Amino acid sequence: MLLKTLKDDVLEYIKKRTIVFYSILMIFMIILGVRMAYMQVVGFEKYKRLSENNRIRLMRIKADRGFIKDTKGRLIVKNTPSYELDVVKEDVKDIDSLLDKLNEVVPIDKTFAKKQIKKSYLYEPAMIQRGLTFKQVSKVLENSADFHGVEIGLESVRSYQNNEAFSHILGYMSEVNENDIQKKDSYSSGDMIGKTGLEKVYENVLRGEDGARQVEVDSYGRILEVLSEKQSIPGKNIALTIDSDLQNFTHKLMKNRKGTVIVMDIDNFNILTMYSAPSYNLMSFTPFAKSNDRLDIIRNADKPLLNRAIEGSYPPGSVFKILTAVVALMEEKITPDTIFNCPGEFQYGNFKYRCWKRGGHGNLDLVHALEQSCDVYFYNVGLLTGIDPITKYANLFSLGRKTGINLPNEKSGFFPSREWKKKSKNEPWYPGETIITSIGQGYMATTPLQIAVMLSGIFNGGKVYAPNLVKYIEDADTGVQVMQEPNLLREVHLSEEAVSTALEGMRLVVHGKRATGYRALVKGVTIGGKTGTAQVVSLKHTEEMDNDDIPENLRDHSWFGSVFPVSDPKYVAVALIEHGGSGSKGAAPIIGAVINKMADLGYVWRQP
Repeated sequence: MLLKTLKDDVLEYIKKRTIVFYSILMIFMIILGVRMAYMQVVGFEKYKRLSENNRIRLMRIKADRGFIKDTKGRLIVKNTPSYELDVVKEDVKDIDSLLDKLNEVVPIDKTFAKKQIKKSYLYEPAMIQRGLTFKQVSKVLENSADFHGVEIGLESVRSYQNNEAFSHILGYMSEVNENDIQKKDSYSSGDMIGKTGLEKVYENVLRGEDGARQVEVDSYGRILEVLSEKQSIPGKNIALTIDSDLQNFTHKLMKNRKGTVIVMDIDNFNILTMYSAPSYNLMSFTPFAKSNDRLDIIRNADKPLLNRAIEGSYPPGSVFKILTAVVALMEEKITPDTIFNCPGEFQYGNFKYRCWKRGGHGNLDLVHALEQSCDVYFYNVGLLTGIDPITKYANLFSLGRKTGINLPNEKSGFFPSREWKKKSKNEPWYPGETIITSIGQGYMATTPLQIAVMLSGIFNGGKVYAPNLVKYIEDADTGVQVMQEPNLLREVHLSEEAVSTALEGMRLVVHGKRATGYRALVKGVTIGGKTGTAQVVSLKHTEEMDNDDIPENLRDHSWFGSVFPVSDPKYVAVALIEHGGSGSKGAAPIIGAVINKMADLGYVWRQP
């Protein structure tokens, strides 16, 4: 009986274990069946693609970047072929060993290479070295059996007609970073992107659209057959308003100087020349350039990366007297015949404000006050006019605000107002501040481009456009050109008397008997000009020194603004020379040389 009971218990135990075993087996088979069904039905395309990646690859065809031309259609930026070293990580068994072998043939940055390989996508070639020489390419191909997973890629890189003459306009290109890739998924690691200048602003126009090629490869990754192909679409070309002859001339003219020169068409604000000195070598910022070259530029005390035309802010000095005169005439505070006496200084309350000419100018009317740049005359004009109208017109002519030029990093400068003074300092605006504002000193700071805009707006009758650097955009395949229309921002009502009086005063600055800007004279061309000297430090620090004894960093900034030809104003030219001393000596000769070159190039008719 006991034996029978024991036997039944054992059989029952075995039965339960068998049921559990078959239950687990059944569950496993169900899971396996579901997984197989998923792989066969839902994940079919994915796993088919993975299996075929050992045989079929999708290769990207990079689009050619658009060219950049000057206003006459001459190439200033084109593309040249460049070899790069790529690695497909799925085809490499030992990355470290491969990189060590490659380094014997092509010097590479192993840390950078591993980073590039790690972040590359499935079967995507990772670019680990740019700018290979033909000799290096030959060595890699000769030893291809030792470099399994290595490919030689071909890309196009920028080539410049004279990159230092155009560096601040064109801007440099560099490799995309993670932020660039996240913003736009059409970029891949190793792609180049415009980082500054027009290359950045017109990135989407210049870049084009990549194509793709589906190929069959062998076990070494070598192409056996092209299965299908989608052609890339090249980027569009852009033509600038810049004349390369004039730009190159200005580049040479500004050698060993710090400052900027701008020439602008007053009818549409197209820029013929905009040069900032010192400039820099755009090729120093390419990925295959030496890092020391970049560091030298970045650390340079002369700040070659600074585009002084739109990023430098300076007191405009006496060039601002043109606007002061126009505002006073528009507000009917003076007439062209209004006379003030200049004894060499101006007493207001307990303060004395000096004229640059210690002995004084005597009695002057408006045009002769402009001719001789009399400070005392404009102290009187400023007090009569008041700060509010001066601020109003300054803002209308883009002082204290961005001009809207199609370049990045433009600074707005600063122009003071009664409201600003109260808000920022909790103080009222004092008449003495109006006195110094009227001659372009005090709180204000302007970019040289803003001064060019101010003069252009005055002498075209009050139309203020956004300055422009691009003449047209051209389809690379069809050659169809889309002209870029002027962008009118605002119109300022100006009387003919105000404009003609200011123009006559500027003519006398260059051609008058007591001209302060005579160094800008050009044979056969009648020029209107205005000198400007912007103080860097208080006069008490340097007034007892001879000009040659003043340390360079304490010397005044030199301005010269011009409009020409006077008979029918067409262009404005502005020069700012940092620490160049007086405007008549530092900046005026520069503008004279530029206008003379423009006459040689046919922009201005030279009278016999």
